[in-house]
Amino acid sequence: MSEPSPAALAASISSVGTAPARTILFTGGCRSGKSGLAQRWVEALGPSRVYIATGAARDAEMAERVRRHQAARGTGWRTVEEQLDVCAALRGCMASCAGQATAQSLPQPRPHGVLLDCITLWLTNRMLADHDDAAILRGVEGLAALLRSATVPVAVVTNEVGWGVVPETPLGRRFRDLSGEANQLLATACTDVILAISGLPLAVKGGVPAACAG
Repeated sequence: MSEPSPAALAASISSVGTAPARTILFTGGCRSGKSGLAQRWVEALGPSRVYIATGAARDAEMAERVRRHQAARGTGWRTVEEQLDVCAALRGCMASCAGQATAQSLPQPRPHGVLLDCITLWLTNRMLADHDDAAILRGVEGLAALLRSATVPVAVVTNEVGWGVVPETPLGRRFRDLSGEANQLLATACTDVILAISGLPLAVKGGVPAACAG
């Protein structure tokens, strides 16, 4: 089944008639604190929140990472696990906030915020599923269209993978380049971009939310 065009995705959300909500891209290096900052912001929005998890527990080490993330989130989160079609997962959250049901989501209370973590694992999953670069970037463009007309606040977590050494393999270089292109598309779409450095937020676009300051 072909993916909906970005224009169609945007139209399906804007038809709800709600002004776009705040969307923040949290980016940074490994262990920079970006996920923690994103979680603090979404938790400050209210008690009803959704976590869209793109990570797959493919081995024991990854399973332990997932367990630690779940423990850090604590109660009050509804988790949606989606490794490939994050646009469908996010549309489900927006539809539920509009009181609509979708094939991907049963009716749920309106979430105060959504946390999508993370983009680089999503890209990895699509690469491992043999999606070509054009299809992967069309998916990113579709996500960007949803974020531009979001009806619920959304935090998106990604990684800056191009700050280190040049990868040795063609696959590694492909992943680095796709990640950079995806980050640019999402940064343009989001209302704010926060760069995490040693656990501290730096506003690259927009401003630092009060919940993340200090």
